[in-house]
Amino acid sequence: MIFGEVKDQLTEEEQTQFNEQCGFVQFHPSYDYTDFVEGLRPRNDGNGNVGFERKDGVFKEFCKAALLESDKPFVFIIDEINRGEISKIFGELFFSIDPGYRGEKGMVQTQYQNMIEEGDAFKKGFYVPENVYIIGTMNDIDRSVESMDFAMRRRFAWKEVTAEESYEAMKDKMVHAEEVKKRMTALNNAICDEKLGLNKSYQIGAAYFLKLDEYDGDFDKLWEYHLRGLLSEYLRGNRDAEKQLAQLKKAYDGNTESQNE
Repeated sequence: MIFGEVKDQLTEEEQTQFNEQCGFVQFHPSYDYTDFVEGLRPRNDGNGNVGFERKDGVFKEFCKAALLESDKPFVFIIDEINRGEISKIFGELFFSIDPGYRGEKGMVQTQYQNMIEEGDAFKKGFYVPENVYIIGTMNDIDRSVESMDFAMRRRFAWKEVTAEESYEAMKDKMVHAEEVKKRMTALNNAICDEKLGLNKSYQIGAAYFLKLDEYDGDFDKLWEYHLRGLLSEYLRGNRDAEKQLAQLKKAYDGNTESQNE
């Protein structure tokens, strides 16, 4: 969502540059090496004969584009990076994406190296160009994050984006921005109440409140259709889950007097 909104605010010239220098993919459980790096894909020769040929994946294609303009930064964004099976997707690229092994000195032989055609930029081996930057995004409370390979974690610098920071980045696009800030802050303070067994990682970010535009600024509909179900999942298994959810609703509504009843 944020990726698209940023792009929509650019001029036509900036969008062209954005398309050329910024790549985007979203990981999911069935995503694999052939999608990301390279693999064999079916091909119809036009005469009814079906065969297979090696095809570059989205990341390898992006790296080839970056090689052609090595004086410019190229940014590849992986959304929901924790939802894919990392070792299956990256394969031998675990080595290549490390900042210390960028460029030709980090060249590796891929699984399909013997099938790469003459004249291909990576005929001798694949490497991540030095002007390529990788950004992975994820929600760190998603249960699937527990299975993320620590070898991958070590290769990234980590930056937490807080609920407050997300609000500052999005407030200009919100309806009832001041009311959003008030309700979001009150709700997140209530979520951090130690009695609930949650913590700040469970706080609600500003992206949820962008949905208000779909409901003509109706905060009750936002709660009923989006926040209530999410918070119920967070509280699932708690003995007093219903009562705790009611307390969060009171905080969201601005009724803090009864919050600790």
